[in-house]
Amino acid sequence: MARKFSGLLVGAGLLIVLGILVFKLFEPVFVWNLGWRALPEGPYPVSSEATPGAQDLGEAADAWLASARAALDAPSLSAAVSVDGVTMWAGAAGYADLDKRLEATPETAFRIGSTSKAVTSVAMGTLIDKGAVDLDAPVAHYLPGLAAPLATVTTRQAMSHTAGVRNYGACLCFPVWEHLNRKHYDGAQVETLRGFASSPLLFEPGTGFAYTSLGYNAAGAVIEAASDAPFADYLEKTLFEPLGMARSFAETGADIPNQAAFYEVERGRYKQAFRVDNSNKLPSGGLVSTPSDLMALGGQMIAPTLFGAATRDLLMTPQQLADGSDNPQGYALGWRYNPEAEYAGGMKTSRLSHHGTAQGSTSYFAVLPEKRMVVSVMMNKGATGVEALGAEAEKLTLLFASQGGDEEAAGTQ
Repeated sequence: MARKFSGLLVGAGLLIVLGILVFKLFEPVFVWNLGWRALPEGPYPVSSEATPGAQDLGEAADAWLASARAALDAPSLSAAVSVDGVTMWAGAAGYADLDKRLEATPETAFRIGSTSKAVTSVAMGTLIDKGAVDLDAPVAHYLPGLAAPLATVTTRQAMSHTAGVRNYGACLCFPVWEHLNRKHYDGAQVETLRGFASSPLLFEPGTGFAYTSLGYNAAGAVIEAASDAPFADYLEKTLFEPLGMARSFAETGADIPNQAAFYEVERGRYKQAFRVDNSNKLPSGGLVSTPSDLMALGGQMIAPTLFGAATRDLLMTPQQLADGSDNPQGYALGWRYNPEAEYAGGMKTSRLSHHGTAQGSTSYFAVLPEKRMVVSVMMNKGATGVEALGAEAEKLTLLFASQGGDEEAAGTQ
């Protein structure tokens, strides 16, 4: 009898352990239906500031802001527009923290997701400009000991998604999906590469295009090696401080002032976004910023001060494949370039852009060189992609388009 009872206890223990293991592996699925609450009823608060002489535009932008936030069902929406290096207007509507009813302001910081790639691109430009990085050298030149085949790809291929590196997938981790990482990385960026460095490439480097945040992370590791500085420190000293981007940070685990809370929203209900650790993707998707801060970053692609015009032109030039054909996204080195972006009303202009999604946050970021304009829009709502946010952001762009000059595109000056 005692032996039978002991066997039952062992069996029950194994079932409990198995249950915990399955729950942890698939935790996002199990908790998705928990914790939903109704969004607060309006009106939602609005905070904004327009540059002197642009009050009428500012009022129109305020009206757009309130309407766009409601259309997107976003807890908060923040945006800014600059022309000729001057921030014409910046505003925020809604709540940075719904539970605390903390109002969003233009100083509220959001996760910018893959817009981080554009920031990393500008950081890489500072090293290219002084000859510290050879784009066509294998990354192993900067990262000795990195496993093949990742070690064999070049920085140019990594930054243009032509290396053949896979994107996020499943893993033997908790939870089972790599993009929902909860492991914290304190060390060098190269450590974040080791989990996939030996994964087979999707194609011979340079012969195809496959968008991959994992592959782009190699650029951040090269920045660290070439600069002999931690990635976050290099951004702070080389970009954020010189450009006055005081509300931009890497999600290294330290407290970030004025950071929004992050949510998923469905059918008028909200819940906290699934908790993740973005230290595994700082160069490709782990940065936090504000639309106002990104005005200065975008300005580097119009009238650069951190590097020369030749480097700026290099960063914004779409990379061709080995057979001389264009890559399908017009992808340059951390930017998508569209020479004839179309807007409502028939406006066509060149556009550099990189948008992003993160857990509980979405960002839109565009530079219009011919209009000498930068537009950034962010919200603390995830899961729905950037299409709806982009459609609203284009309405804001049209409001200010008449303020942009029609000078030659920055890339051809």
